[in-house]
Amino acid sequence: MRNRGVYIGSGGTVGRSIQSIGRVLAAGIVALTALVCAPVSAQILPPPPADAEPLAAIDPALQPVNSTKALSASEQSVVRVLVVYRGYGGVPLDSVGMGSGFVVAPGYIVTNYHVIETPPEATSAEIYIVPHKGTGAAYQQVTLVKPWLEGDLALLRADGLKIPPLKLSLVPQKNQRIVAMGYPGITDRLLKRGGTELLEPADAYVTQGSIALFASTNPDGSRVDTLFHTAPINPGNSGGPLMDECGQVVGVNTWSAVSTLSETGDMDVPAGQYVATHVSALYTFLQSTGVSVQTTSEPCYAKSEDEIIKDDGLSRALAAYRDAQAKRLEEQRKAEQMNALMDQLQLGVLVLLSVLVVVLIALIIRRRHPPKPKTPHTEAEAPHADTHPHKAKAEKVHHKHPFPWGWVALAVFVVLIAAAFVLRESPVVQKMSQKAEVDAAKVGPVRLTCDVDLKASPKPLAGVGPTDFEFDAAHACVNGRTPYEVQANGTLLRFTVSDSDPTAARLELSRDGLTFKRSDYRLTPEQHRDYVAQRAALGSLRCASGKDAGQAEALKDNMRKVRQLAQSFLTFAPETETVWKCRKAPEPTAPKP
Repeated sequence: MRNRGVYIGSGGTVGRSIQSIGRVLAAGIVALTALVCAPVSAQILPPPPADAEPLAAIDPALQPVNSTKALSASEQSVVRVLVVYRGYGGVPLDSVGMGSGFVVAPGYIVTNYHVIETPPEATSAEIYIVPHKGTGAAYQQVTLVKPWLEGDLALLRADGLKIPPLKLSLVPQKNQRIVAMGYPGITDRLLKRGGTELLEPADAYVTQGSIALFASTNPDGSRVDTLFHTAPINPGNSGGPLMDECGQVVGVNTWSAVSTLSETGDMDVPAGQYVATHVSALYTFLQSTGVSVQTTSEPCYAKSEDEIIKDDGLSRALAAYRDAQAKRLEEQRKAEQMNALMDQLQLGVLVLLSVLVVVLIALIIRRRHPPKPKTPHTEAEAPHADTHPHKAKAEKVHHKHPFPWGWVALAVFVVLIAAAFVLRESPVVQKMSQKAEVDAAKVGPVRLTCDVDLKASPKPLAGVGPTDFEFDAAHACVNGRTPYEVQANGTLLRFTVSDSDPTAARLELSRDGLTFKRSDYRLTPEQHRDYVAQRAALGSLRCASGKDAGQAEALKDNMRKVRQLAQSFLTFAPETETVWKCRKAPEPTAPKP
């Protein structure tokens, strides 16, 4: 029976080993269960991204033309036109014809016919052009290619002229801002320029205005398309270009209203009546000459250099916001991938724990309820000489151990946790959760009372206190009139800007209305002015009635525009951040009779 003694000793060792394994597994189960139950998002997820849609890149074709640079470049193509008259015998006359012109094609210049027309007292005339001083070219004599008396236009040829031509804009618009350029005689007289000094290149005189009227006849009564404008011109401007802010020709300056003397002796001085030959008439004339010119039918979209500098600042801010938003979205994507990986790891750990628990319970049951040993028929019943009688008897005593219900309960608990973890993302559970939220929203408006949560408010608003409001989750409406925009994550968002103080605010409500956050931003005076003006253009916002689908859709679109406008200005950190924790206010009790 020596072998049996050895067997009993081995059984004790196995029991102690099972107990040690049980303790280790129990400790591991508790630790891993805590890991599984812990919120993964708190460990891995970055701060929630801003509730803003990524801004699309601006189409380069929609970028405004720099009108300051465009007009400066176009000015180089404006020339002074001088006409030297000669009488009988080629003797120069005292009078000199003066006007303006501009290059329409390489070596070709347009001006008014009345500028180069030979007066009756002269027998011949010599036509000269004086280029802009920025071109570096000198004056030269030109020849008349073709006149158009009815339209008061003339085409001149200047051999060897190396000045770039102007482009014709065939679609001028009423109220469009325009610029007149030329060499008015009054400017020369004020600057004491005369004689040969007029042959020296100089800057063109520039005035601004807008297109006031289109007409199908000119002041002479001819059926020629004309346009009235408000850019002041004087004698000497005749034949000069009328240009849009992109530096493209929309007309040829030809007439201005003259002062008249009334019957009572009063001087009648008309104001703002300036007339140019329409670009369509100019284009028709040039086509008849066979000269090829540059044209465009695209509307002019231009801004001054100062305006573009300001817009560039805004564009850079928007680009920085877009980059930051893309970075946040990328971080969120990586975090979601990591969370998915952790979910899989947690599920694997749960399955492993379940298997280990089942194995552990099986070992415990086997130890506490061992199978009865089979007694060989050939073995003698008498005890061995070396075996003590009492010990032998003790070996035959079998103690009954209770069934390990505790371990079974632990196994069931772990399996239930695993099942809950697996089923938490199932469509059925999500649908039930959504249904519960919908049912909660159907309750209607509720009155909420909110207190400042100083722990959650890193930079609270000074002097802020409790607040209360009526919250309608079904319609994202506060106090029955103030709408909020529902975001993709279920939160509600609203932006405001003060009309008087240079401040703006971002208001955010949780989907259940129990957390309210306000972020205040300090604006510069320029930012505030632009923000208020653009916000006012979007109109007021009021909650839509539940029955009007069109009104609700219009409100949704307007709220989106307001949010995008706010996010284009509020690209920096807020000055203050205040968080309120809200609770449902108690129902008012009816007064006792």
